[in-house]
Amino acid sequence: MNKGLLLLLSIGLTLAGAAQAAEIVPINVDPAGKGLNDTTARAPEGGNPGTTIGEQRRIVYQYAADLWGSVLQSDVQIRVQASFEPLTCDATGATLGSAGPATAYLLTADGQPTRIYPAALSDALIGTDLQNGAGVDIVSRFNSSWGGSNPDGTPCSPGSGWYYGLDGKTPAGQINFLNVVMHEIGHGLGFLGFGNVNTGAPLAGYQDIFSSFVYDDATQKGWYELTNAGRVTAEKAGKLVFRGPNVTAQVPLVLGEALGLRASGNTVGNYEYGTAVFGPAVTTSNFNGQVVVVNDGSAAPTQGCSASPAGAYAGKIALVDRGTCGFELKTKNAQDAGAIAVIVANNTAGILNMADDPTITATIPALMISQADGAAIKAGTPGVSVAVAAVPGWHAGADAAGYARLYAPATLQPGSTFSHYDVSATPNALMEPAITDTLNANLDLDLTPAAFQDIGWTLNPGTALINGCDTGVPVISTGGIIIGASVQARDDMCLATSSNKGTYQTCLSGYKDQLATAGLLQGNQGGRIASCGAQRFKK
Repeated sequence: MNKGLLLLLSIGLTLAGAAQAAEIVPINVDPAGKGLNDTTARAPEGGNPGTTIGEQRRIVYQYAADLWGSVLQSDVQIRVQASFEPLTCDATGATLGSAGPATAYLLTADGQPTRIYPAALSDALIGTDLQNGAGVDIVSRFNSSWGGSNPDGTPCSPGSGWYYGLDGKTPAGQINFLNVVMHEIGHGLGFLGFGNVNTGAPLAGYQDIFSSFVYDDATQKGWYELTNAGRVTAEKAGKLVFRGPNVTAQVPLVLGEALGLRASGNTVGNYEYGTAVFGPAVTTSNFNGQVVVVNDGSAAPTQGCSASPAGAYAGKIALVDRGTCGFELKTKNAQDAGAIAVIVANNTAGILNMADDPTITATIPALMISQADGAAIKAGTPGVSVAVAAVPGWHAGADAAGYARLYAPATLQPGSTFSHYDVSATPNALMEPAITDTLNANLDLDLTPAAFQDIGWTLNPGTALINGCDTGVPVISTGGIIIGASVQARDDMCLATSSNKGTYQTCLSGYKDQLATAGLLQGNQGGRIASCGAQRFKK
């Protein structure tokens, strides 16, 4: 993800009238024979009929553009620059894609502060092309090295590569190109903050519309209530949430049940926790037992930085205070004294995801709770047991109040920190920082459309149309399901890649049958899709 140029134009925001489905146009800037124009032969796969790598890439990109165009409304064409080029790929990780608004504008509305809006959203809100047809609204790039070698000959995940199917059935070890394109266009449409994550400073001193919905649970303050330094601290504390009303309303419908640390006995409560990079993942089966407070006999006995007597915590879960030494050393010392798991009580408000120490190996699970929650458990010991378990009313990827979490790891990651949903979201969300093979952006956009509503986009309230014929399939449904949008995108693809009426109808009918078999169509929707398709070639 990257951010574009802010145009310091203060424009009075007068909302445009009723809008039509957005037209998103990919602008291919790759040279002949490269990237989107690669002529290397490749067999069709997953509903993508292209016969070269470049053709398949172009089909996927247009499909993604048609999906987002169906979901969103705008009377102004949205132009998206697309290209393949070598992006970062080394032993520490790889950048699959990068995208963001090419420009952004300052919009002013009555009773609201002047805020930064991305170009495409600015145009949609005002109903005018602020660039007068010049340039592009979004710039996107994708990694040409993925699955092969970097320009210097070093490997870039060899044997992996891109999957260009449109069916969401990503083979093991490959990356679904459609999911990545949908994710990156999402950034360009406005799923991002414009501030400097390294300094905490707002871009050019102005608020931006996305960040205006961000809230820090640790300090109980909105994003723009914090100082620059406060924003940097919040970015690394793992407690940022998005408080848009549309996203919040969708959280219980999209996210699964969350786990919490449940205390019983002398102390009763449900506590949020941060996890550790080291050791085994915390699960319901490996984190269950009686709590004992660490006492290693040192000057700071509850910090666990010195070895405790052998067997001191045998079969128990050790509660240790944060401070003085690293998290993994505390865990290893408790492990050596017989502990089966470790709870680290923070020494400040909030919780963290704990980093590892490459010189130490801990083999028991560890988690962190807040300072206040640690004090509550300590007050009940001995006589407190804890277990990791599902907590009714809590959702994986949201805080206890039901607000969707944003990605805020302990180490700043410019381009990822703050401008994604958190990796704790279950099921995985399209706008998480990592693309997984469980995503199906061809049919499901989870919480992302709701976020777009919050920042000002209008979602298409209608049903899928094929050449003006109504199929009766809602373009977008509750929870970000986009069956109707997928019908329109498939119709566009079938029409563009078919040589005659027969091949077009075979293409559309085959997709209609797939949706029906998967139980994604209701009533006579399948028949209406077929009927609308048959009318395309009538004179």
